[in-house]
Amino acid sequence: MRRRLIESAMIVFAQRGMGSSVIPEVIAAAGVSQGSFYNYFRTNDDLLAAVSDALSHDMVQMIEGVLADVDDPALRFATAGRLYLHLVRAYPVVARFLAATGFSLVGKKSAIYEHLPADIKEGVKRGTFDEDAADVGVDMATGAALIAVQRIANGRTAKDYPERIVRAVLRSLGVTAAGAAKLIAAPLPKLVAPPESLLKTAQQKLAALAESSS
Repeated sequence: MRRRLIESAMIVFAQRGMGSSVIPEVIAAAGVSQGSFYNYFRTNDDLLAAVSDALSHDMVQMIEGVLADVDDPALRFATAGRLYLHLVRAYPVVARFLAATGFSLVGKKSAIYEHLPADIKEGVKRGTFDEDAADVGVDMATGAALIAVQRIANGRTAKDYPERIVRAVLRSLGVTAAGAAKLIAAPLPKLVAPPESLLKTAQQKLAALAESSS
């Protein structure tokens, strides 16, 4: 029941954004009673936090699953950034949800904040990133990611758009042009969301809703 509500909330937030209360629409979309809903959530903020936590968990698990053996912090940073943006583009419901709610999630638990600070700190320690990156690196990466998500959600982007964004962020952190080019040219593992992941189930639910209304 809780998972069904989270899936429905993700779709409603993606469609409506952060305006007025989405609770009545989530209840209708999930096909549950008000009583059942309030057994799990009380406010819009509760719903948003639950969706964000579930989505972040799934995305981090997928990305970290292919980075576990990567020791170079700059390569981890570049690969994680590319994978994140390619996942967002592969699952439009994720792009639309993040575009509609992203700025409200800054500073809270999200995929960006799970491992990025540690990778940037280690990159500074090894001399790959400038010392300034320790203070502003996360902000630079977060800002670029939010704008990139907005562009992906609102229209088609070039095939190499994630690579171009990540390369620009790497350059802003002090990586040389040649170094940044090498990092984004590294082979990229192909990620496929597990059937039970929120990315997959919410996308399937959104597709089914679109088909039923057409």
